[in-house]
Amino acid sequence: MKEKRIRMITFHTPKNYGAVLQAYSLMTFLKQYSPDVKVIDFNTPHLRSIYPLNSKPARMKAVPHYLLNLLLTGQKKRKYAKFERFIARRFDLTRRYESLEELRADPPEADCYVTGSDQVFNPNRIAEEREAFCLNFGGEEIKRIAYAASFGVKAIPEEKRQETAAALAGFQSISVREKSGVSIVQALTNKEPVETLDPVFLEDKAFWSEAAVPRPVGSEPYMLYYRLMGGKESDEAARRASKKRELRLVVVTDGFLTWRADTVLRDVGPLELLDLYKNAEYVATDSFHGVAFSLVFEKQFLFTDHNPKLAERAVNLMERAGCAQCACLNGGTGDEHVDYTEVSATIGALVERSKQFIEEALA
Repeated sequence: MKEKRIRMITFHTPKNYGAVLQAYSLMTFLKQYSPDVKVIDFNTPHLRSIYPLNSKPARMKAVPHYLLNLLLTGQKKRKYAKFERFIARRFDLTRRYESLEELRADPPEADCYVTGSDQVFNPNRIAEEREAFCLNFGGEEIKRIAYAASFGVKAIPEEKRQETAAALAGFQSISVREKSGVSIVQALTNKEPVETLDPVFLEDKAFWSEAAVPRPVGSEPYMLYYRLMGGKESDEAARRASKKRELRLVVVTDGFLTWRADTVLRDVGPLELLDLYKNAEYVATDSFHGVAFSLVFEKQFLFTDHNPKLAERAVNLMERAGCAQCACLNGGTGDEHVDYTEVSATIGALVERSKQFIEEALA
């Protein structure tokens, strides 16, 4: 295959483990096809504002919670610094683009643009982000590919359907991450999208284990609770699971807990999270990427999110992998067992299909 200049765009700016690790995985995998792969550094003030150190309370009722979180600022600063170092050291970036206007005025030179996974097609994002992540910049001669794109919604609002259809028409190849995305693309275009896996699956357990940076939490066996949203029902499910298994409870969270855990970590870097996964005896999580890395590391796990709307993406992944019984929404309690002889074989076939899509799209 002729070497191509590949430039990809995705959410690499949030202080969010799944966002940066999926971006890193896709960038790394694309380097198999060309040494000239870079992440477009679309890094606007709005994107940087999404994960502030502290959000000022909108109501008086929220002031106590705000004041409590102020006590955690030091830990959060350490976490954010680790994210910045990870991106600076591990990512090959283009020049920074502070706006869509800059991106259009001086677009990255490339033979191929790839819009990455996560909710790059979400119709509820602000206009300049919708345009940027739908690759509405650069010359028409540049091939445009969507890999494992997510809409973040089951259906496109009526007032956004025409805009979304026009954006999708500009792609030569489209793959999506969820079944709902397949239906959306089919309804709005004459294209037949491929359902592919999140980019973290493009690299295997050995890759992620080698990338991990040690984060010691003691020698006793532990259950990792990767807590993204932290709803009451999710917390209770995680605590019950650790008690049932008689494991220490290690919680990775940004939030303030109103209950006791054995260890609470708020300054974990992206590569340290991998180490916590690698060494955990069991995992509980309310995060889509929390489920993804549970599967990558072949861990017994419980998906704790009880919100049907928010849980849809993770449950869809679990259904495809053959372990939907591990979701609280499906009655999971922490007693369920994942047979990785079968699940890993299923995921392996899905990974091969995902890799085949990339190879054919880049050809």
